[in-house]
Amino acid sequence: MNISELAFKYQKIFLFIVLSLMVYGGISYFTLPSQEDPNIVNREAIVTTKFPGMSPQRIELLITKKLEENIRKIPEIKKLTSISETGSSIIHVKIEDKYFNLDAIWQSLRNKVKDAEKDLPEGASTPYVNDEFGDVAVITMALTSDGFGMNDMHDMAKHIRDIIYSVKGIKKIDLFGVQEERIYLKIESTKLAELGINPSQISAALRTQNIILPGGQVDTGARSFVLEPTGDYKDIEELGDTLISVPQSGYKTDTENVISLRDIATIERGYIDPPSKTAYFNGKPAIVFGISMLDGYNLLEFSPRVLNVISEIQETMPFGYHLDIATYQADVVEETINGVSINVLQTLVIVLFSVIIFLGFRTGFIVGSIVPTVMLITLALMNFYDLQLERMSLATLIIALGLLVDNGIVVAEDFMKRLERGISRIEALKGVGKELTIPLLTSSLTTILFFMPLMMAESTAGEYTRSLSLVIAMALLTSWIAGLCLTPLLCYYFLKIDKKKSKEKETSGIFYKLSIGYGFLLRGILKIRFLFLAVMFASFVFAIMASKEVPKRFFPDSDRPQILVYTQLPAGTSQREMTSQMENVFGLLNDKELFPNIESYSGYVGFGGPRFVLSLAPEDAADNMGFIIINIEDVEAQDSSIENLKNNLNDQFPGMFFRVNKMFLGSSDSSEIKLQVVGPDSNVIYAKAQQLVDRLHEVPGTIDIRTDWQNRTLKILIKVDQVRARRAGVSSNDIAQSLNAYFEGSEVTQFREEDNIIPILFRAEDDERFNMDRMRTLNVYSSSNNTNVPLFQIADFEGENQFSRIARQDLFRTVSVEAKNMNVTAQDFREVLDPIVEELNADLPPNHIIRYDGVITESKEAQDSLSASVPLVIGLIIILLVAQFNSFRRPLIILITIPLSFIGAVLGLLISGSNFGFMGTLGLYSLAGIIINNAIILIDRIDLERETGKKIYDAIVSACQQRLRPIIITTLTTTLGLLTLIIPHDPLFYGLANIIAYGLAVGTFLTLAVVPVLYSLMFKDKKALKKQSLC
Repeated sequence: MNISELAFKYQKIFLFIVLSLMVYGGISYFTLPSQEDPNIVNREAIVTTKFPGMSPQRIELLITKKLEENIRKIPEIKKLTSISETGSSIIHVKIEDKYFNLDAIWQSLRNKVKDAEKDLPEGASTPYVNDEFGDVAVITMALTSDGFGMNDMHDMAKHIRDIIYSVKGIKKIDLFGVQEERIYLKIESTKLAELGINPSQISAALRTQNIILPGGQVDTGARSFVLEPTGDYKDIEELGDTLISVPQSGYKTDTENVISLRDIATIERGYIDPPSKTAYFNGKPAIVFGISMLDGYNLLEFSPRVLNVISEIQETMPFGYHLDIATYQADVVEETINGVSINVLQTLVIVLFSVIIFLGFRTGFIVGSIVPTVMLITLALMNFYDLQLERMSLATLIIALGLLVDNGIVVAEDFMKRLERGISRIEALKGVGKELTIPLLTSSLTTILFFMPLMMAESTAGEYTRSLSLVIAMALLTSWIAGLCLTPLLCYYFLKIDKKKSKEKETSGIFYKLSIGYGFLLRGILKIRFLFLAVMFASFVFAIMASKEVPKRFFPDSDRPQILVYTQLPAGTSQREMTSQMENVFGLLNDKELFPNIESYSGYVGFGGPRFVLSLAPEDAADNMGFIIINIEDVEAQDSSIENLKNNLNDQFPGMFFRVNKMFLGSSDSSEIKLQVVGPDSNVIYAKAQQLVDRLHEVPGTIDIRTDWQNRTLKILIKVDQVRARRAGVSSNDIAQSLNAYFEGSEVTQFREEDNIIPILFRAEDDERFNMDRMRTLNVYSSSNNTNVPLFQIADFEGENQFSRIARQDLFRTVSVEAKNMNVTAQDFREVLDPIVEELNADLPPNHIIRYDGVITESKEAQDSLSASVPLVIGLIIILLVAQFNSFRRPLIILITIPLSFIGAVLGLLISGSNFGFMGTLGLYSLAGIIINNAIILIDRIDLERETGKKIYDAIVSACQQRLRPIIITTLTTTLGLLTLIIPHDPLFYGLANIIAYGLAVGTFLTLAVVPVLYSLMFKDKKALKKQSLC
């Protein structure tokens, strides 16, 4: 009993299961978690260590290198990159793509970092490991105010955060742009020297008085009393009353030998200075909330709940506070899901309409019923396997729609033919199941197998597109079951045969005329078989050559209505200056006459802000960098807005470097090329990188050229004369501490205000601190002689150029050079740069090299990960085909037809002007899986015709004519269905859709000729085909 008979025998339970799954699938569409793009496991962590004031060279040798050497012992690490800059070490740890359970790896990372701590210099902060680097803020909002200080805003922000945490599904809420409070004790060094007061005396006096210690309890028998001695400062006035001992007894004070702190220091309560990591919204200082969602929640259900709470907060906020949405991912997701869903419905209508036109209403309805059935059941299966609704999984349904009717068409036509021959309905049902189960299963499995490389690819790009292969597998297997169970059942009850009308239609319809014409054409081709094959081979070679003219791009740009602006000043610029310049930029952006398309924008100074989309990792923090996210009103005007921004920003701020970009799809920006100069000698690789930059400037159309080491900066070397210093009783440690406290400021104690802890810092007055000349006359206190010594008496001063940043990759110093060319994509730009790279590599010392990185290596890794499983896939397909046909020659014929699709694919790319990238590669795999079905169906039918005793030529022509209609209908439905992705120029699927549509159209036409020709060459006439023939 075959599968069709089983479905007929148990038709009630079968139909109940089908209807139940369809209902569940319909419900799943509205309940499945929705998102813009597929989930990608974050395999990156950041290790950050601070040592304020330390030079990049020392940071690299004393901190970064020590940490890297320990971290590199973790076997799962794929790449280790680091940046050492003044006062900071940042190490990025990337794990191999094949690992998914990362908790143990991150714990191992923490252990290695902990082991390295003992080797770090005293004064370095405890290294911080951030393994939540990939958390995406699905909502970012900005708190601004009129007339309130940052302290009040921070309190309000914490209050708002606590309220929003009540929303179910929130993972965390980060606050960005908060300026921490500080209390500064500003002291003139000359005044301290006059009084003979040592800065350490002041620190000691503050620490000993500002304490919180219990006094214990007194037990009186019946009752006990808590003893709480006072001591910690209650307000700034009390801090100013602190008494400092004065060594010089001759100095007259109200209290003998002591002086109050306020008499020798200016006490100010303010914020961290210079400002650190500031945030702005529409040009106003802001505190930005980054709200992340827990996995498993539906973004389109979660976000409105958060907005409701935000609306309630807005109604109760004090006058003067403003809470605005900066980025809201749900809008983009909803637009994406709705857009693709509409495309799916349009494709469904096109496919059903096409089937009804080609097959008639009754037969078309029977075959077309498979499509919504399979789609709904596929949605149900997606729910079972925790797949989410996103553009990739939904667009896969569009690709699969045309394929879904293939099985139904073949089954319905076979059923109809049997009824026309006078076979009873039940026997026709049994015969369909007996003859078509294995061939249709084979064709479905071969298509699924061609999508297997996507499932097995160990790369970020493969992970991004993995849902495509899973949904295709679900849809095609469901289609196979529906085609052999549901279609025969519907045919049994609803298919009617009027032999007279059927005969008239058969001899007058369009397919009859096509069949007759195809028969004449095929007979003609069979007479010139070798010439025809030579033409096909030449066409294939021409397609390979023409493919070199197709522009290559790893992933396309996004159509999100947002523009990214990256800006920086020369290295060494203070954050105070960067903040000032960025505020000027914000003033320009607020000009509605210049920028009418700007709806709102968020700006970040010194850091990259929250990660509001998965593909966009924030850049590492740096004092001289800024980042702006601009929301635009009209996405159609995005290109003109970008050009307008570039022109005005560069004209108005010639001293700043700007990069203005679109958002991008995939794992990285495919428009930028990245080269690396690697080697142990910093001077060699830095000089060679500058040469590379100069050569890039010579290439027409090249913009946004930069290196990650940036420009050199000036360092002041204070050369301590140890003889003079020892004679004065001053150590190098005294000098370093005095300089740091004077210019940077050193924390001496803390001020507690309710639950707030505010550091109290000791440093010089502003007019002294900002004056380089005062460095020479700085008084260094000698603890042994109890005197102050001017610095110029014990040290000499010398300027020295230093690297502002030192980058490393996999333990080697690496200078990265990035650029973009307006005329070609990054991958095509490589062909222009190859001769330059080869020339510059020629004179590099041993162990130094220039190599490509970024999108070039990512693309290669992604392609390699796809092709790694291709031999296995081909092997499985051959085994499957050999098992079905019990032959080697037949599978060979089928495999030879696959390259034919490449001819149409290249033609499609050239006509449409599409780029070829990772999605294009997926299109080729998809196309191969589809085109192979035609060959399987043709060969299976030829064998059946030969079994009736027909001569080989007659069998070939007769079989091809019989299978012409289902092949053409399947090709047309698939191609027409893809128009919903081609006509609107879908950014992600446009190239893929063109490859499949053109490749299928041309490939099908060629297959209908090549398969018969190859079959006629490989097989000779026999009276009957021996079923068990080994060949």
